[in-house]
Amino acid sequence: MMTKVANNISRIIYNPKLSAIIICVLCLLGMLTARYIEIWFRFSDYRWIYQYGSLFSKGLVLLMIGWSLLHPVIVISEKGKQWKKYWIWILIGLIPFLYFGIMMSIAMTRTIE
Repeated sequence: MMTKVANNISRIIYNPKLSAIIICVLCLLGMLTARYIEIWFRFSDYRWIYQYGSLFSKGLVLLMIGWSLLHPVIVISEKGKQWKKYWIWILIGLIPFLYFGIMMSIAMTRTIE
């Protein structure tokens, strides 16, 4: 009885499908927020919105990149031998980390040339 309750709580606490979607959506939201806050508020009377919004969105994106890196580790440790059923959600959760890794690699190769 107790293990059934513990399994239900564990499934609710870290759901790989929901976590992968949240990681991608929040990362995209952070990037879009940074972009549009810069366009609308950088040179206006509401510059404080730009300052705090930019800080918030950068923090959100960095947090999602970190969570994206930890997501596969959490799924594999939580699911044990059943992690292979969630490989697509592991890859979807890795999208922000892979995106920024690839973009940083491209940016570094452009500056060397």
